Amino acid sequence: MPFDPTKPVEDSPLDAAEMRAQFNGLDAKIGECATQVSLNDAINAGAAGNCDGVAELNLTVSNPPTQAQVQDIADKQDELIRALRRCCRIAAANSA
Repeated sequence: MPFDPTKPVEDSPLDAAEMRAQFNGLDAKIGECATQVSLNDAINAGAAGNCDGVAELNLTVSNPPTQAQVQDIADKQDELIRALRRCCRIAAANSA
């Protein structure tokens, strides 16, 4: 018997069979909910993932910055974007 939110009716005497059916219906609904594994899979599919392989830039920028310094920053940003996209593509491929 599926869970019926209208039961038990207010001021009605308790009936063991009806209550048991309600608890079993709730238990079935809980069992249909997401498990921790499925939640982790969903999070990982949408998350960028670990990008520890991208090293720090360790750059001291002069004032005004040189073209080479700005290019180093742009290159590092591109490296990070590629790493983030790679992680997302792997996660998407694994969830397909």
